[in-house]
Amino acid sequence: MTNQPTTTTLTEDRCWELLSQQEVGRLATAVGSEPEIFPVNYAVADRLLYIRTSPGTKLAELAVNEHVALETDLVAPDAAESVVVKGTAEILHTDADLATAEATGLETYVGGDKDVWVRITPSQVTGRHLDR
Repeated sequence: MTNQPTTTTLTEDRCWELLSQQEVGRLATAVGSEPEIFPVNYAVADRLLYIRTSPGTKLAELAVNEHVALETDLVAPDAAESVVVKGTAEILHTDADLATAEATGLETYVGGDKDVWVRITPSQVTGRHLDR
């Protein structure tokens, strides 16, 4: 008899622990009937998510629809965990907001001028754990 995989719901605290341990996620946006998914580096501070980016499609879509989702995963040989954050994205402009974002120490994987900061304020955080 083969063991069946089991799925359990993560607590909100475990979701934030996992989010804090990871650096890479996928940011989902939607404008009209065209959803987009972007790989992003992110940082967590005070249960808020911060992303550094540059002008382009991602920012244009956030200007049209501020509602986003971000997903990150932890995959091991015998288990996997996935967290999804749904919330509101805001492009940061004030000195205080920018200082808070820069204090996260977030470094981007891809070089270039990624000098635009975005903060995601969560409205929902959910996660699942899968045992193989």
